[in-house]
Amino acid sequence: MTNSAKALTQYQPPSEQQLRDATAVVERFAQHWQRPVAEDLRDLMHPDTQNLIPPMTVPADREGVVDHFREVLQRLPDLKVEVMRWAPTGDAVLIEWRAHASVAGERLAWQGVDRFNLRGERMYQGQVYWDTRRVAEQFADAARRAQERGASTAFAVAAGAGS
Repeated sequence: MTNSAKALTQYQPPSEQQLRDATAVVERFAQHWQRPVAEDLRDLMHPDTQNLIPPMTVPADREGVVDHFREVLQRLPDLKVEVMRWAPTGDAVLIEWRAHASVAGERLAWQGVDRFNLRGERMYQGQVYWDTRRVAEQFADAARRAQERGASTAFAVAAGAGS
């Protein structure tokens, strides 16, 4: 292995301050996602953050992220995200989470990971990962089952919006 490849694969532990900042952000992240309000998520981000969250095709700044989650929470008003585990590395934090929401009368769940970089106790860059195809299929299946039951739901039409 070359020295440059070795440097890229080595774990970079956070400094004591980075660990304190990461711990504070993860605690706020967990708290905000227990009863999410889009506007309150500003607390986690610097104004100039660049975050990429499916189905976005380009990263958004803080206001773009708030707008994104305002729309998500209109469609999934009971969305909750619970932190399963997390780890810091340098100025980055990885959070593994499990989301729950009702879609067309069914309670659905999926897992994902947030990776973000911190400046102090706020993120300046982030990316979110989850199996978007599987989630879209879950939403579509729930909508189809609701239609088969004859249930009337506004969300049934928009069920594939997360892909």
